[in-house]
Amino acid sequence: MNHPDRSGARDKVSDAWVLAAADDAKRRGGERLHVWVTSQEKPWAAPFPIPQPGEPSHAAGPVVAAAWFEPASAAWTETLTGSRCEAQVEAAILLGLPRWPSATQPGRVTTWGVRLHAMGLALHDPAGHVFAYGVAEIPSTWTTAARALGAVATVYGVGPLQQAVHPEPLPAQRLTEARRDGTVAAAWVPLLE
Repeated sequence: MNHPDRSGARDKVSDAWVLAAADDAKRRGGERLHVWVTSQEKPWAAPFPIPQPGEPSHAAGPVVAAAWFEPASAAWTETLTGSRCEAQVEAAILLGLPRWPSATQPGRVTTWGVRLHAMGLALHDPAGHVFAYGVAEIPSTWTTAARALGAVATVYGVGPLQQAVHPEPLPAQRLTEARRDGTVAAAWVPLLE
């Protein structure tokens, strides 16, 4: 797979194309939402199952809330330089959500935010618009962890293709592969109340 130019050089025509392709993809489909709680010491480690109220957490120490907004369908495109990229992820990166390569830990971004809604979560871009929306039951343990820290470990992007003959791999395995492929962006973002 060709990855987009990560040197920091931007091609304005390609950027405009990526934004248009991402906008078109967003009109066609939504996002799958994966939520979990994990250890504050290793928030980007493999997800722990979210315990039901009254059950002990598998995380050592304080827990944090994590959310992965995964587009239901990928929007692969090419830039003018011939690099293949996923347009929705590149749009998030253009708007300031940093790419999440394998060897790094995401930083804090205060220009994005995650908001709880009656049916799930919404990821808001720097202009305050809903960039991604996922429908899922959000357990109270996740909400409590997010409110306690005031932030959510947030991932946006596509995981590897799933094989129809095999069961879906765990989100942790798919997320590790997506980081290696350069198809996810991530940061600690504020919980918007």
